[in-house]
Amino acid sequence: MNKNEILKWETVYNKEEELYNPGLEEELRTKFQKDKFVTKKDLEEIVKWKFQGRLKGRGKRILNLLNSVEDEFIQQASKLAFQAEDDKIRLSLLTSIKGVGVALSSVILTFYDPKRYGIIDIHDWREMFGKEPADLFTDYKHTLKFFAKLREIADETDLTCRVIEKAIFMKNLKDSRK
Repeated sequence: MNKNEILKWETVYNKEEELYNPGLEEELRTKFQKDKFVTKKDLEEIVKWKFQGRLKGRGKRILNLLNSVEDEFIQQASKLAFQAEDDKIRLSLLTSIKGVGVALSSVILTFYDPKRYGIIDIHDWREMFGKEPADLFTDYKHTLKFFAKLREIADETDLTCRVIEKAIFMKNLKDSRK
């Protein structure tokens, strides 16, 4: 996709997103960039946002897992993740939180820094790389490949990774419904 197509599909995404929880992403971004960590309450909000209207059972299961995690642990793990320079270390630290996998880690990182991150999703993967591997959400290498490709497109288009990821997600979602 070229820059104009990306911007067109991002607009479609944003219109549909307004039906859910507008403003949460920006609100948490501001908070994360100021505080430099995530709280348990923040993480619960992210889970509710991620699984609203779809995969509610998975969201409920993750929230149940988070119940057993101390807020202090979440704050420390996320603080270290935000301080780390290496994406694999960031993912490793965030996935050390019970209930948080690489997909949810990508949401946290995207909310924190949308310029460098996008949310990994099956629709994005299929649009960018074709059929998804069985271990898409359990092996860091796929998420790292995803981030690298987003950054490559960002460099070519002068757009943020989040804008690109939204567009790619929406295009594939709409195409798959045809």
